[in-house]
Amino acid sequence: MAKLRHLALLTHQPEKLAEFYKKVFELEEVFRTKNGSVHLSDGEVNLAILNANDPKDPDDLKHMGMYHFGFHVDDQETVAKRIQEIYPQGAPKKRPSGTSYAETRGADPDGNIFDISTWGWSGKPLPKDKGGPEQQ
Repeated sequence: MAKLRHLALLTHQPEKLAEFYKKVFELEEVFRTKNGSVHLSDGEVNLAILNANDPKDPDDLKHMGMYHFGFHVDDQETVAKRIQEIYPQGAPKKRPSGTSYAETRGADPDGNIFDISTWGWSGKPLPKDKGGPEQQ
């Protein structure tokens, strides 16, 4: 089975987004490229914050970005507090009742949407007491 190990966000503010993900989700900086892109990791998955101001390939600017991605966390309240301190406009909001996996959804300073879950994406829907669907 293939395993997801890399996500990339194209941005005009790579430094700002990198700092956001390092402070909120405690990702570690792995390296920076000559063009100003920043690569972060949680130890398993790499999140590339690509510099749209100096793309390696001009054709890259033609591609639409990702819809959303998710973080599995131990403590929703701690993460929500960090986001509120750094970027209040992106503060997590509860997902609609019956959502399958994540309890809340927030956004970074570029408007990239991420789900936040203490349940994870194991294939089992959220239990009803965490806002999951009625049927299991």
